[in-house]
Amino acid sequence: MLDAYAAALELFLKSEPARMAMAGGASWDPGVRVLRLRYCGREFTVAAANGEIVAGPGHWKVTRNDLTLVLQYLVGASGLPPRGQWLSFLELPEGGHHYRPFQAEALDPLARRFDGRGEEFLKAGRLLGGEEAKMADAALVIPVFPKLPVAVLLWHGDEEFPARAGILYDAVAPSHLSTASLYVLGCELVRKMLA
Repeated sequence: MLDAYAAALELFLKSEPARMAMAGGASWDPGVRVLRLRYCGREFTVAAANGEIVAGPGHWKVTRNDLTLVLQYLVGASGLPPRGQWLSFLELPEGGHHYRPFQAEALDPLARRFDGRGEEFLKAGRLLGGEEAKMADAALVIPVFPKLPVAVLLWHGDEEFPARAGILYDAVAPSHLSTASLYVLGCELVRKMLA
């Protein structure tokens, strides 16, 4: 059985590069046969011939999950633009089945780390290309992929309530990536912010 990266690579190699570029908001250079795509504030170059991925300069370590997400997005992008409406993980298809692990792996660590540190939270998100948004006590909208923005929210704790964090996906997200991939994307986004 193929792992997620191998499965995404197999699909990538069978797909038309110009179509993937158009659907995903990437650029296609037919001369050197590479796609260029922005992911979490960095440019990634993907060779059409073999799927080799090279990440441009940035402050965060590229993981196998990142490489998998880049390929999955290129293969799965629908071409639809962001809708400007937000969905919680619970509202994604089958999201309710995986919400508790998502909360434990992504939301709780984010809330604990940045409780009372709103400026640090905003700075961490800006390093990923995020722009401040008027939601929660502190929030950013991060263009994770060209057609897939994600909002990251923080509510500070007080005597009555603990700190909380939220991750909202643009309503177009399920047309670009599966819920399983959006789970990984949320966790990777948090990992980058915590670093």
